[in-house]
Amino acid sequence: MTASAVSATGMKSARCPRCGNSFDCGRNTEPFDCWCKSLPALPASELDPRGRCLCPGCLAAAAAPAAAPKGGSAMP
Repeated sequence: MTASAVSATGMKSARCPRCGNSFDCGRNTEPFDCWCKSLPALPASELDPRGRCLCPGCLAAAAAPAAAPKGGSAMP
């Protein structure tokens, strides 16, 4: 039987479904206080219907297009 490692902050050790790296996930912390809430929300097209969390690097890369300005021109 394997148990998930839980840190002092209540975050569980998880494995990223995109890159396979392990990371601390606070999805089930009470109150919700995970590092991911500081990033922009993912567009619906990027959401995993199984609800698996991404590591900091993969989440930042997936959220980057959502955070980019839309339709603006570059400053001279």
